[in-house]
Amino acid sequence: MTIDRFSFIVRLIVSALNRFTMQATIKQVAQRAGVSVATVSYVLNGTGVVTDETRQRVLDAVAELNYQPQYAARSMRGRSHTLGVTLPSHPGRLAEPALAELMSGLADAAAARGYFLLLATAEADQDETELCLSLARTRRVDGLVLLDMQVNDARAQALAAAGVPHVCAGPPPSGIDSPAVVIDVHTAAIDATRYLLGLGHRRIGLIQLPSELALSEPIVNGYRQALTDAGLSFDATLVVESGRSEEDGYQAMTELLASSNPPTAVLAGSDELAFGAMHALTDARLVVGRDVALVGFDDLPLATHVNPPLTTVRQPRRAQGQQLAILLDDAILKRNVGARTVMLSAHLIIRRSSGPAPGIPWTMR
Repeated sequence: MTIDRFSFIVRLIVSALNRFTMQATIKQVAQRAGVSVATVSYVLNGTGVVTDETRQRVLDAVAELNYQPQYAARSMRGRSHTLGVTLPSHPGRLAEPALAELMSGLADAAAARGYFLLLATAEADQDETELCLSLARTRRVDGLVLLDMQVNDARAQALAAAGVPHVCAGPPPSGIDSPAVVIDVHTAAIDATRYLLGLGHRRIGLIQLPSELALSEPIVNGYRQALTDAGLSFDATLVVESGRSEEDGYQAMTELLASSNPPTAVLAGSDELAFGAMHALTDARLVVGRDVALVGFDDLPLATHVNPPLTTVRQPRRAQGQQLAILLDDAILKRNVGARTVMLSAHLIIRRSSGPAPGIPWTMR
């Protein structure tokens, strides 16, 4: 057989395979989304500037057509042996103890598997999704760790659509099969609320994390389930959606105290919020643990040093960081193919900030 004849047969086979698999093209994605091919490239590669609406149309078209960009093939040319972690532009974020604990576990487990860590912070006017795609496109990282998961997280949607290895520190968006390491805050919220109910409290407030955070709803649902199980109706006036800072916790606690029938106990969605709530209670000349019971979430180092020491839910941040590195390494090397979710338990740590309801003796504790 001549070389020309052999090449012709190979081309026929490749052509037949392409027709058989019916793989979508970037041109088809562009047509489905009603944009140019260049715009599709901008969205998938993290270059150029596109509106949020256009980006979503492109990602929807990618999902509908099951378009598979050739990131995987290009990555075979060489690996960076680096894991990327992106953060939004937020002053003081790196100083947060919860993040430091997670990063410590992530760094140790990554190093044990031969990876460096690259921490990239988005500029104030930079979209974090585009930053993630840019790092992947330039092959500066082999995969990405996504922190602060949102309910509709555009980063996870874009990376999944582009075939970029990644792992979520929290629940991935609905319909996105991304590997994830999730702390079971739903069960923890049930346990914390039941603990306060067991102390005789019937009006229990909740200082809720921002609702766009994936972590927020499971805590609210756990709080609500515990009340329902105890035969109590859910009172929306006892729930205040807050920000994430200590000042936000102060404002939320002030709002709860200003109600006509304030709570006798409060569950805060984080220790930072609980610390702010403590200050608000003190400024209102109330005694934490006696007049109002308070429970936080995180078990930050400061929780044992405030007065009184804070009852809180201990979240295994270091273990979460370690598991994130393991799952991302598996995704990069295509081991244990398929989405995997590792669920970690959180535990209530009882201290002196959570006393019994007024009129009930402390011997109940």
